[in-house]
Amino acid sequence: MTNDDQLQLHVGDHVVDKEDDDATLLVATITPKTASEYDVGDQTVAAYNEDYPRDDDVIEVRYPQRTTQDIDRLDDYAFPRSRLELVEPLHDRDDEEVDASE
Repeated sequence: MTNDDQLQLHVGDHVVDKEDDDATLLVATITPKTASEYDVGDQTVAAYNEDYPRDDDVIEVRYPQRTTQDIDRLDDYAFPRSRLELVEPLHDRDDEEVDASE
């Protein structure tokens, strides 16, 4: 469930963690699970993120660096949707690719 006041995220979008905006993250997967359904080790995403809604969608992101040569080798990290802020969409909101030169 995406909250009405949040933009929908798509694979490839650049986001930041609202609690630690030092790094730009890359959206890797939009999961079908909520934070209370998604397990990370022996806890759920909701348990790790008690300040966020338990019914938030879970978004998997990766932390690419300037020197990253293969994003498939990066680990995925699961976040509740409302903890992430869109910085740069990969696609415009009409499903057309964004021209990065503009």
